Amino acid sequence: MSALDRRRFLELAGWCTGSAIALALMPGSSLAAPRRFSRNPFTLGVASGDPTSSGIVLWTRLAPEPADPSALGSATIPVRWRVARDDRMRDVVAAGTATASPQLAHSVHVEVDRLRAGADHFFQFDTGGEESPVGHFRTAPDRHRWANQLTFAVATCQDHPSGYYTAYRDMVGNDLDLVLHLGDYTYEYFIGGSNRAEPVTGFEEEAVDLRTYRLRHTLYKLDPDLQAAHAAFPFVVVWDDHEVANDYSGLAPEFDSPSPEFTARRAAAYQAFYEHLPIRLRRARPEDTLRIYRRLDYGRLAEFTMFDDRQYRTDNPCGDGEALRCEAALTDDYTMSGWRQERWVRDGFDDTRARWSIVGQQVLLAELEHLPYEDERYWNDAWDGYPVARRRLLDSVADERVRNPVFFTGDWHSTFVNDLKLDFKDLAAPTVATEFVTPAITTGGDTTPYGPYYGPMVPFSPHIKYFEGDRRGYMKATVTRDELRVDLRFVSSVEDPNGTGRTERSFFVEDRRPGAVV
Repeated sequence: MSALDRRRFLELAGWCTGSAIALALMPGSSLAAPRRFSRNPFTLGVASGDPTSSGIVLWTRLAPEPADPSALGSATIPVRWRVARDDRMRDVVAAGTATASPQLAHSVHVEVDRLRAGADHFFQFDTGGEESPVGHFRTAPDRHRWANQLTFAVATCQDHPSGYYTAYRDMVGNDLDLVLHLGDYTYEYFIGGSNRAEPVTGFEEEAVDLRTYRLRHTLYKLDPDLQAAHAAFPFVVVWDDHEVANDYSGLAPEFDSPSPEFTARRAAAYQAFYEHLPIRLRRARPEDTLRIYRRLDYGRLAEFTMFDDRQYRTDNPCGDGEALRCEAALTDDYTMSGWRQERWVRDGFDDTRARWSIVGQQVLLAELEHLPYEDERYWNDAWDGYPVARRRLLDSVADERVRNPVFFTGDWHSTFVNDLKLDFKDLAAPTVATEFVTPAITTGGDTTPYGPYYGPMVPFSPHIKYFEGDRRGYMKATVTRDELRVDLRFVSSVEDPNGTGRTERSFFVEDRRPGAVV
């Protein structure tokens, strides 16, 4: 890995479970005495993630000078944390001390356990006489019990210079159990201009190494609406391409071949992603840098399966970008998610007893021919570039008789509602699952339309039940035993700081009836 090899990264991030052990020392580090700061070090806010019935991941990062990742020097700084039942932090149920290590940009990750299931909790950090904002999370219900309702938001594609995070400000007005973020949390490009009024001085460089990836995450985390959403709800996050580089596949950059330079760049990006988000560090297998595919239970009502469509995929069989379907795409010689993850997904579908199987993943799963009236031309970065791998995935849904499979997808800066079929060319083929493609939080701003590009293709794909390419926003999903409801929340503007959100339309998936209806 860049600046930090994989084994050392895993060691440094290998903190102890919060409620069991109060103090976690980083290997090879000495714990410095609490220090005083010239300004509050919690400029990037607080966050929680990956809620279980008994636990949570808490996150913050000390950054008194946000534009200078080295401002705190080489000291390892103790940071106290506590979890309470009330927002005044008086009824404390768990507490301890974690360490902010310079090797991990003075970020703090605490895995708290032994909490009450299905309950609201509040948390806070302090160090050197300074306190962080108070955050909130709700634990999942006991895995053996029914929840009456689950409400979550789905977000993706939040390019900072494209505009304000109007969608997050709207989101905070809801009572959500969690937020699924499906990738493109940051964008790596050089920032040459912005639709925002505030300057981005000190953060403009293209992200290519650990220093610049850290700066990019820092810029995004400074946004007050994003901070408010992280403080209000636990996030369940996966990455897509722009956390590293546009349309990369595994170890291959777009339009290029694997190289030591790109491997180092990807490793640096993965480390910065971990440093800035509330995720558990899973002990990786030798070929993994950081494993982010995982499952989360929400009682007997729902199970979340989070994919990694980037790290393990083989290079696109028909090349990058848009291309005619090639013979290689019709073989079994490639994978979108890696062979081990494919087996893990199938095994999970076989084992699940949840009423609703909710899958969070990155790129368009339904078929979309780009020139349907001329030839079979597809966008290879999506599942269309990996049609046999897609068939294996949907076969596993059908073969394991998953009760209510619903896929939520990011990446496309557009909104789709799709019926998923084993054979998209057969109009009579049964629908085996439902896909909701969430709009971008900001990417494209108010003035970049995607509708004129995708719109002419949609009428030739009758499995696409709804398409909107020109609006930004997010999705809000409400799950009960009988149905899953998805509200399409579009915002009036991302370039006007006073933009607002509203529900444009709602779709429903009924129990045991795949496919969305109005």
